[in-house]
Amino acid sequence: MKNFETIKLICEENSKISTKVIDEFLLYYAAEHNNLEHEMGQRFESYKHITHKLQKEWINRLKAQYIAHKVFKKDGLIKSYLNHTALKKLDIKERNYLEFQAEQAWRFSFSVIKNRPAERFFIMEDVFSNQEFLLYSPGVTKTLEDQSVILWLNLISYNGACWQSFGPIGAYKSFEPDDIFFFATELKPDIAGEQELLANLEYNPIPYMMLLSGANFPLIYNKEDQLIHAMAEYDLDSINTKSLTKSFKTEYNKGVYRLSLKNWSEPPHFSQAYFDENKKIILLSSMTDRGFKALAEGLNKYGYNFSADPFLRVNLTMISTASDILKKKIRLIEYEDLFSIETSPSDQENLDKLNMFLGLVMPDINAGREPDIDVLAVKAGVDIKTARALIKQIKGKLNDMDNRMKNT
Repeated sequence: MKNFETIKLICEENSKISTKVIDEFLLYYAAEHNNLEHEMGQRFESYKHITHKLQKEWINRLKAQYIAHKVFKKDGLIKSYLNHTALKKLDIKERNYLEFQAEQAWRFSFSVIKNRPAERFFIMEDVFSNQEFLLYSPGVTKTLEDQSVILWLNLISYNGACWQSFGPIGAYKSFEPDDIFFFATELKPDIAGEQELLANLEYNPIPYMMLLSGANFPLIYNKEDQLIHAMAEYDLDSINTKSLTKSFKTEYNKGVYRLSLKNWSEPPHFSQAYFDENKKIILLSSMTDRGFKALAEGLNKYGYNFSADPFLRVNLTMISTASDILKKKIRLIEYEDLFSIETSPSDQENLDKLNMFLGLVMPDINAGREPDIDVLAVKAGVDIKTARALIKQIKGKLNDMDNRMKNT
């Protein structure tokens, strides 16, 4: 059994040396060499549309974290620094520390907490490598005092007894592993697996750092259903739409059939399938897990064999956050325009803002809490009077529904 008091002392001593050697010396030294400060400035400048939303202190800490990673990552700069004159002035303990760290690559890890064996200690599992590691982190401990966190992003270093986090901690309330993989493929479409994602994270962690801008968004629910985008695509030569009419509403436009599952195609599920007769593919789509399962099972009744598990599952908060970071409109279903009434760009922008506002207020309403309408309206860019009127209307409908349920 591990002696956590002994490991804690090692961690505290390690932190003291790290503060003196890395925070107060090496970060500044590294920034002045290898054109690192210029490179860092250019890479962060690419995301100024995000960094302006974050506190300056956080940006400075992210930059320090970026430099530390460049120095101590696998094949990082530390080995070339060890023989520099400036580092030879360090005392023996400090130099031993750097030499040890030069052999223990620092890395970024998206991970979940599997266990808490002792105060400030966590058994973490990296969600992409599946490796478990013991982490000592007062920062994670403090975060958990007042937040419910699903996923963590840490820059971690090994001290000989356990791992420690360095710099800002990414604590995500609504991002799940699939969301991070989705973001990675939107960032770099040729990413096809976990190892490629990890390699991209190590090569340029800054885009992933920017996910902090959406860290505090909560999961969005409609009663018991988590609102997500669930999708799967299959090759399919043909489809007999006439046989499906008992369970599906069928529409057709420009070579594409839309099959809307009855009783499941309305909010919140939006369970629909699109068959493209030219590409010979069928796309299953829903905005809830239950809705996707019902859609697959509904089609399978007619002789198909579609899995109830989607190929892609992403939270609405990640779609919004990724769109902001990458400065692009993310469209998951290319066929939607074939079956929707065309809206002007300004109307679409207003609709997007209203959807964002609803995403922010509905978790409170569903939980029976009173949302801060004015603050959330400003955050979503919605007129405050419009927001108040919308919430009043929603509450009225919910009350009517509750009354009808009581009277049945």
